Amino acid sequence: MTIDIISLFQAFSTIFISTLTNVEIIWVTYPVYIVWFSMELFVERIRFTYGHSLANSIISSWISVDWLRHIYLHHELDNYNKLILTIFFLSLSIFILITSLKRKKIAKILGRTTSLAYFEIMFTPFIYGIIELNLINFLAVIIFYPLIYFAMYVINRLVPKFSEEEEFEEKKFEEKNNEKDIDNFTESNLQYSQQNYSNYYNYYGYNYGNYYGNYYRYRR
Repeated sequence: MTIDIISLFQAFSTIFISTLTNVEIIWVTYPVYIVWFSMELFVERIRFTYGHSLANSIISSWISVDWLRHIYLHHELDNYNKLILTIFFLSLSIFILITSLKRKKIAKILGRTTSLAYFEIMFTPFIYGIIELNLINFLAVIIFYPLIYFAMYVINRLVPKFSEEEEFEEKKFEEKNNEKDIDNFTESNLQYSQQNYSNYYNYYGYNYGNYYGNYYRYRR
């Protein structure tokens, strides 16, 4: 099979359309679509927290368990491609869940909604047997991921900001200015203390030297 950009685009289009039209899987893909766009446009664009990555990991775990249920009920445990894909996503979801609870930075990187939701949606037709899990279809999902990620970034930039976002940004800007003021105040106090210490040392050191110098001259 020849792999070129046209065949990859056709494979991607077929997979994407199946996630919207196939009645066997839309009960899985539609909720993920709703969560995806809701989180991206209304929640994560304000800020992304460990609580968000934790919630995303739970959703991803549920999807992975559903994949495993389908594989088991249809006696496809000997289909190692589907089984490995399912176990990988289930393990990844558990890893993100644990790291979110431990507040590790890796959780915020791996637990982004766009990343998890995209692959959950696009791999579901493979697990359910709607689309064949072969090399060209797998590559199409992987290669078009950066394009989808960029598209979501553009949509986020184009959608008007809500009042809560503006208030959050203003508050963040004020906190940053306050931190700068505190740093400047601390630095000024430090310089003032150093100057006072220098003046103190020069004054008392000079007088001390003169006093004992005169004392020794007088004794002799």
